Amino acid sequence: MIWAGVDGGATKTLALVLSDKGEVGVGISGPSNYHDVGLEKAVANIREAIEGSLKDIGELPVFAACYGLAGLDSPSDFKIVEKAIVEANIAEKNFVVHDSVIAIYGATGGEAGIIVIAGTGSVAAGIDDKGNYVRVGGWGPLLGDEGSAYMIGREALARALKAYDGRGEKTSLLNRIKEKFGLSQVEEIIDVFYRKGVSVTEVASLAKIVSEEALKGDSVAIDILRKAAEEIGIHIEAVYRRLNMSGRVDVALIGGVFRAGELVLGPLRSYLSRKGIEVNLTKPRYPPAVGALIIALKKTKPELLSVEILEKVRTIAERYYG
Repeated sequence: MIWAGVDGGATKTLALVLSDKGEVGVGISGPSNYHDVGLEKAVANIREAIEGSLKDIGELPVFAACYGLAGLDSPSDFKIVEKAIVEANIAEKNFVVHDSVIAIYGATGGEAGIIVIAGTGSVAAGIDDKGNYVRVGGWGPLLGDEGSAYMIGREALARALKAYDGRGEKTSLLNRIKEKFGLSQVEEIIDVFYRKGVSVTEVASLAKIVSEEALKGDSVAIDILRKAAEEIGIHIEAVYRRLNMSGRVDVALIGGVFRAGELVLGPLRSYLSRKGIEVNLTKPRYPPAVGALIIALKKTKPELLSVEILEKVRTIAERYYG
């Protein structure tokens, strides 16, 4: 028998297979967010990735597969994708989940815990010791993404312009933003943002500047990161409360916001401590594709899961994650 775990994103699809003989294979193909590439192409890329991972191991259909896919944001998304995957005859047993689910299973090794992703956007998720799953955030830049790099960048712009107007505290962020966008006068920012347009990614890139200025002691930059850390803490608290967790909990951190180090981690610990939540802030134990494989095994052959197997799979899978 063969099990497969699929990490399907907006840029690539990575498939990981494990046979009952302990053989491991990896395959990569194009993106599988069906909103971006269409349903037919998304499923074709999933199939191609699994077929690539099966080289010298076996052939389709595999016994069981878990697909953690980007773009599954509504009940109708799941119905559409599940139907297409079943019809593609990729596996005898199919488990389609949101990509945050395989991220949490990978981060915790399938054990109880919480994951926070704070990159361009923000989302948190958790599982308890019964396997119950909760996700909070992930609503995008218009409706949420608090604590994300985008919101840090957005706040940097607002605070810099307040400083320029005399409505807020002076900050070195103002000159850094002028340099970033090539402004000779601050008023030119209106043309850049409202006429030419600036992407969410470009705004999120300002988070790096905020971290740099915070390290130099700029009080506004420090305050922006403190507020971002507290928003991340609110995400963690929501997952913790909704899953009725107690005691010390592992929280795996993913995303560029955490590159700011103690400028974010310090306020984050302080916030959680004030709320009476004890955590171990950690790195993810395994990458998402391993999380998908864990789910496929837990659903069908849990006795096959072992530290030795997972470490073997992790060593191979991590070569394909940047």
